[in-house]
Amino acid sequence: MNVQTPDRKAGHAQDGDWLAADRADLPFFGDEHQALTRRLSDWARDAEREIAEALDLPPSEAVRRLTRLLGQGGWFSLALKAPADTRSLCLIREAFAYRHDLLDYAFSIQILAALPLALWGSDRHRAEILPRLCSGEEIGAFALTERDSGSDISAIGLQAVETEGGYRLTGQKSWIANADIADQVVVLTRTGAGTGPLGLTLFVADTRSEGCRVEPVELIAPRPFGDIAFDDFFVPADRLVGDKGMGLAVAIDTLERCRITVGAAANGFARRAVVEAGGHVLERRATGRRLADIPAVRGILTRMTAAMHLSQLTVTEAAWEMDRGGARKSPLSSLAKLHATEAAQGIVDQCVQLHGAAGLVAGSLPENLYRQIRSLRLYEGASEVQEDILSEAVMAGSLR
Repeated sequence: MNVQTPDRKAGHAQDGDWLAADRADLPFFGDEHQALTRRLSDWARDAEREIAEALDLPPSEAVRRLTRLLGQGGWFSLALKAPADTRSLCLIREAFAYRHDLLDYAFSIQILAALPLALWGSDRHRAEILPRLCSGEEIGAFALTERDSGSDISAIGLQAVETEGGYRLTGQKSWIANADIADQVVVLTRTGAGTGPLGLTLFVADTRSEGCRVEPVELIAPRPFGDIAFDDFFVPADRLVGDKGMGLAVAIDTLERCRITVGAAANGFARRAVVEAGGHVLERRATGRRLADIPAVRGILTRMTAAMHLSQLTVTEAAWEMDRGGARKSPLSSLAKLHATEAAQGIVDQCVQLHGAAGLVAGSLPENLYRQIRSLRLYEGASEVQEDILSEAVMAGSLR
């Protein structure tokens, strides 16, 4: 088996190998995607020193630095160009996740905040707010989750009461990525009476205004994260994203597009685990032979590789279906996230297994991957939520 060996001593991938060289050769991709892989390879080489320097900083400062670096590299502008190109987003996230969790995190959360403005925002949003997000000058966040609603977006309780010139927000969002560093937060609120999916509206709020308070939350994989409390927080009327009462539709559209890219990030983690494990078993010796010469070890690595390739195909098909506006885009989005994240969890676990005790050492690459992959099975719709969506599609005959 020809397995590429990364530089484990330095703890980061070799220049230019963030994506497999033939990753965009599948018929789902076009010439522009092959050009994108070459651009990724060039940037991986040129920006490595600055990326490494940023990753030496505390997580919040690292994400600030990486967001600015990504903006300078034009990655946000490229990803948000019209028409929306989910396949490009997936290739970028797969590559960035292979390099480092925080690089993918900085890219993905900024895109999650900017995408609803690009697709549903007003001309003013696109002229004033979006360019600052694309350049990395400002940091974005996307705030849906509340402690009492969890994965049930329709149960949102944060109130937005209409007043002269805008709305006043009161309530709290929980477990929000980039909460403690965000300048602009896209927030889902309840503007209508009662509960349920009706009466939800999306705003883009400037967190530097009076009445916004953030409480950082620590995670098993360190990232800027926290709770955001709004206390009679004023949002001007021109900060409404989409139409009043249409917030749930905008949020779901955004999540369906980004959900596929979560699967792509999982593929990046999975490929890094496969490459790292492959390099390790080729070098490590036990009982007088390489681990790679033991049939059981070869079987593990083969199954890891097979699972990774199946996940790449699942995500690629889903992205292609989204870009062409196909009828199966919603269930395939859920399938991509479910399959890729669950598979990546197992692949990373096997990477740790093949490293033995060395894979449990704090700060080692297998240990980092093990902590970093776990959240992907939860955010932007837990695996059980995706299974529920898929079961409805299967029963309806739309996914068979």
